[in-house]
Amino acid sequence: MTSFDFSNQNHIVFSILAIIIVVLIFLLLRYKTIAFLKERKVKKRFERGNKLELQAKSFLKSKGYTVVDYQSTYQHKYRVDGVTYTSEIEPDYIVKKKGKKYIVEVKSGTSAISVRNRNTRRQLLEYDYVVENDGVFLLDMENRNLQLIEFKPKGEKRANKLIKAIIILAIIGIAIPYWQVKVAIGAILALAFFKDRF
Repeated sequence: MTSFDFSNQNHIVFSILAIIIVVLIFLLLRYKTIAFLKERKVKKRFERGNKLELQAKSFLKSKGYTVVDYQSTYQHKYRVDGVTYTSEIEPDYIVKKKGKKYIVEVKSGTSAISVRNRNTRRQLLEYDYVVENDGVFLLDMENRNLQLIEFKPKGEKRANKLIKAIIILAIIGIAIPYWQVKVAIGAILALAFFKDRF
């Protein structure tokens, strides 16, 4: 039986190579195991999300909503530097109740179920902008919680500013005794009102 000779260079090189190979195999196996576990976790989450999404149909019906559509594709166009692009969105459900049409986005998990989650909020805002509706619901299927999300339209903000300006000018117009100034203020108010309308 021959003993391992540490003074022999070939034996040292062989030992180092063997250690490097073992470490590389360990790292590769570790990487593959972590990737497999992550993929499995995502797959389970996706399957659970799909299951909850399908359960949402029964939940919505129990709340008195009629399901009109499920995951239909809607397209909308937008322009970037004069070039037109088209994007597609797929709201989970379109439902109706008492003659009103609503968009329902079903979420599960821990963070996506909240409108404070920026990705969820942006998604709902895009749905609200693209699809004609009377409201957008976020359905948290984890807790069976249906929330109506309302976004304030830009036109409403402009209208509020215009109303404030009209009130201020009207008060000034009432306080000023000269009819010529009142006519001028009335003309300014009319121009401001019709400018926003057209």
